[in-house]
Amino acid sequence: MTAVEAHFPGFADNMQKLLNHGLEFYLASNESLRPFLNEAPYGHKLSWLDFTDTTEDKGWDTGAFLNLFNVMNGIAFGDRGIPMPQWVMVDLILMPSAAVIAALPQSSFTEVLETSAFDADAKRHMRAVFDKAKQSDYNGPIPIAGYCAAPSAAPGTWVGWSLWSLWTSVGLGKALKALALSAYQAQKLDGVTQYDNSALRVHTRFGRLRIMVATVPFHTSPGSFVYENDFTVPVTEPEPEPSFLLDPFDYERQRAMQKAIEARECTYYVLAPGHLVQEGRTFVPILEIPAS
Repeated sequence: MTAVEAHFPGFADNMQKLLNHGLEFYLASNESLRPFLNEAPYGHKLSWLDFTDTTEDKGWDTGAFLNLFNVMNGIAFGDRGIPMPQWVMVDLILMPSAAVIAALPQSSFTEVLETSAFDADAKRHMRAVFDKAKQSDYNGPIPIAGYCAAPSAAPGTWVGWSLWSLWTSVGLGKALKALALSAYQAQKLDGVTQYDNSALRVHTRFGRLRIMVATVPFHTSPGSFVYENDFTVPVTEPEPEPSFLLDPFDYERQRAMQKAIEARECTYYVLAPGHLVQEGRTFVPILEIPAS
């Protein structure tokens, strides 16, 4: 059993429900890494995709599928300014790591897109990509969600860097991330996200996020921070009350948190549910633990 499965045994408990919707889950990588990946996370066998294999006859083209995944990923992140060039996908995912991708048959895609939480502009772009795929000779599934992480130099530690889902009402993001972290056999997870990113609702389901770096001005997206999940430590139940609620756009407060971290005065954690809404505004629940 992997560390994530031992830590969160029920995180993929809605897999049968997701499969009943027609979803299929793929593990995309290359054959040289296959022995090091868990292809049956939470007991669910992922469909293997080797991006270098041009001989396997699935009835549809692997390259076209991965290109659709890449394009949908870029649209999903919208104006955050982090679309993924094709070479990045090869060099940073498919060669050293793997992507776990959820996809639907083409006949089901439009319905899911119309009920997603994305804005009209993103939906228009995604619909155009789908229409282009239909007009080509590609008849394979359409990616609707994905998770990517990269191996770290620290043993057992992975760096998550892309979580997206068009279907936000069925627990797909949580299940997808759980499957991926089990496939990677991760013991710790580091990542960079933004205080205003709705993915915090998923990330904090995997335990409180220790804020390693409270502000990353070098990052493309404002309000970015570095977090870590440790799946080898006991789960704390119940979670404490937050010390304060952080405005995602209060960059001055974030810089003050970073100074306190650098001075080793405090440790900060983002608590579940990641975002709290008060009087129409979104805040991030923060636990502050002063150094003893």
